[in-house]
Amino acid sequence: MRDDAPYGVVVNPSSALGRGARVARVVLASFQAAGVDAVEITGVDAADCQARVRAACKRGLRGIVLVGGDGLIGLVLQVAEARALPIGVVPAGSGNDFARQFGLPRSPAAAVARLLGSEGAPLSVDLGVVERPGHDPHWFAGGLSIGLDAAINRRANAIRLPLGPLRYHLALLAELAVLKSRRFVVQIGAREHSFMGILATVMNTRAIGGGIPLAPSASVHDGMLDLVEVSHGSKLRVLSVLGLLARAKHEHLPEVTITRVPAVKIEAGDELAFSDGELVGSGPFEVRVAPGALTLLA
Repeated sequence: MRDDAPYGVVVNPSSALGRGARVARVVLASFQAAGVDAVEITGVDAADCQARVRAACKRGLRGIVLVGGDGLIGLVLQVAEARALPIGVVPAGSGNDFARQFGLPRSPAAAVARLLGSEGAPLSVDLGVVERPGHDPHWFAGGLSIGLDAAINRRANAIRLPLGPLRYHLALLAELAVLKSRRFVVQIGAREHSFMGILATVMNTRAIGGGIPLAPSASVHDGMLDLVEVSHGSKLRVLSVLGLLARAKHEHLPEVTITRVPAVKIEAGDELAFSDGELVGSGPFEVRVAPGALTLLA
């Protein structure tokens, strides 16, 4: 970390339908008030934003501050030069599940003060990596969703209203109306099993979808990922399971299996996966943990 270099403040101007741009102004003013140089980095689309982040890293940055939600985190994690720097997060998205894992403040000024105060003792945080045939490795901070939660994510992304986590709740109700089981083939080491179910999701953090505690015991410091499998049930039973899940009381249900793994392979036909709120694509998926891959200012 170069103390004489500026922080790169990466902004998703469309985050939470404009909240990111508003928060970014406060963040930049907070850095100025603290006597710390900071430069804004944004782009017209995802690829442009990544290119600008990469170029700024090569010019020299003290660290990176992400002003947005889980999607912006996932976007920047694909840039190797960014992963090599300390990263701070100012939550300004719809779900903010990664920020919630660390109790990061929603106040931009408080978030800047916290990240500057942590420079001397940043956190070493695990990340997840998913590999698919013919594609570059994809890094994620929160989880890789396959099945019902991915379908909910896709539907929630299509809701263009400033509803925050309520988008995910509305999308859940819509997906329950067309609920279907999928066939999953899961391989952990030399062991393989298959099941008919509604999801097989790999979690690094505890929550997805704006605070739904899918893996309530997950840790980002243990060098492991939490594989969450939910088997088939009637719509009424699924509603019951989801109700308990929302209160983190689902771990011991017969339909639910949570396994701590360093790596797992999942095949799910043509099911699409999402990570950190954004589309990854179809499998098969080889997922592994990258212990301590992120230096987090928190």
